[in-house]
Amino acid sequence: MSTGLQNATDLMVRVQERAEVLNRELAKHEGARENVAKSLAEAEARVQETGDETEILDVVLKLLVDMGGDFQRNFQHSLAGLVSEGLSQVFGEALEVLIETSTKADMSAINFVLIKNGGEKEDLMGGQGGGYINIIAFLMRVLLILAARPLLRRLLVLDEPFAMISPEFRHSAAEMMEALIDRLDFQMIMVTQEWEYAEVADVAIKVEMKGGATQFHVLKGAPEEAAA
Repeated sequence: MSTGLQNATDLMVRVQERAEVLNRELAKHEGARENVAKSLAEAEARVQETGDETEILDVVLKLLVDMGGDFQRNFQHSLAGLVSEGLSQVFGEALEVLIETSTKADMSAINFVLIKNGGEKEDLMGGQGGGYINIIAFLMRVLLILAARPLLRRLLVLDEPFAMISPEFRHSAAEMMEALIDRLDFQMIMVTQEWEYAEVADVAIKVEMKGGATQFHVLKGAPEEAAA
């Protein structure tokens, strides 16, 4: 097993552990699963409208605020560690994500902050994180869809979720995605223009317009070609 795949597998184990803890916590509160499902669906709709994937991070921050107490602090710390590990794996450098809590005018606020090379902090909720936001939002989606089962179908349908990731990091992102999907037993339908992600898919279909008609070419998973 390659080092990259082993790292992705190790990350998968920790994501699964966190999802199980969150699942048990949600089970303690009536309507909590429904709220997670509804919030995630609403956030996905906003992402489709605005292209701003920080909407997914906002769902997680609101969930943490609602948790409160020791569970919130423990889960918050563990979650930050998972995200930091995922980012470092994909981008090949030491990246640390902090989930910071602050109080303003007697109101609690939580924010995602990125630390690069052990130095300056960068506010990720400003939407300037580019590829970092792509990876964080993907991991958050995976965590929420696992934690909220069985009310959420274990299926992600995403449009260009890694659009901001540079070509040199696509292979490691695809490797992480493949390991998480295979070992955490969920499905993903992904629209993308980058072949690196199609290479790890079970089925890959190329869609193009020719002569005013949409044509579907099955590149992986079946030998047939269809046109509509």
